Amino acid sequence: MKSDSFIQFVRECEESYKQFLNISNFPKYELVSKEITVEKSEKCGFDSWATAFYDIPTGKHRLEVWSGIHTFGEDGKYIIFHELTHILDDENIVQRDKIKYLANHGFTEYHASQIELMQMLGAKNVRQQITFSMNDSIKTVGGEKSVKEFVDMPRLLAIELISRKDFPADIETMKVTMGLIFNYYGRRSICKMFAHDYQDNEDNSIIAKLIYPQTVELLDKFMVSWFDDSKVTFINSLYQRMLPSLCVKYNLK
Repeated sequence: MKSDSFIQFVRECEESYKQFLNISNFPKYELVSKEITVEKSEKCGFDSWATAFYDIPTGKHRLEVWSGIHTFGEDGKYIIFHELTHILDDENIVQRDKIKYLANHGFTEYHASQIELMQMLGAKNVRQQITFSMNDSIKTVGGEKSVKEFVDMPRLLAIELISRKDFPADIETMKVTMGLIFNYYGRRSICKMFAHDYQDNEDNSIIAKLIYPQTVELLDKFMVSWFDDSKVTFINSLYQRMLPSLCVKYNLK
């Protein structure tokens, strides 16, 4: 059951999001409250405060959000910004196409992570030219972290999942792991563009074992900016080949 505070918080985030992107309209979506499941988190190594779902045949959107999200206040805003970006990308790019939905997963995770970090860094809008340090503190639902710590979070979780003996437990785990890799590249891109002290020296050898060194090298060079339509098309074409090949490699159905 959704409380008034819960609904108000999400709707206020939506209005802020529209202002942030300078858009006047946003796709309609069903808002559903959910509880975080400790069991799923322990079994799979992940769970999320909010998740956007897209029904391909109907083109309808659903946003499931933790029922207590409003208790985070401003510190939880970036979570909603992230998921609203998925909704907007599905609406604008996927357009009820099953193949495009599969292909767009990498880009939308990259894009949503760009948007969330810009919001967390205090940008007034998505196109603002900001400057920051990797040592600056930002507020997350898990407490204050340095920008560097926040950028590293999805990369380190992806490495943790890949390193598990049972990896990949199922297709969902593989998809989440790929999403985390693109989350990392989204956050990294903001640092590449705007941090005055970013050092690109992370050890991604374990990720390279999964998606191959040449792919990591390509992503390192390509995933460094805001994407126009041609770049979205390119990365979607790449991702459309990557995920199915990994599913074949690990016999995932």
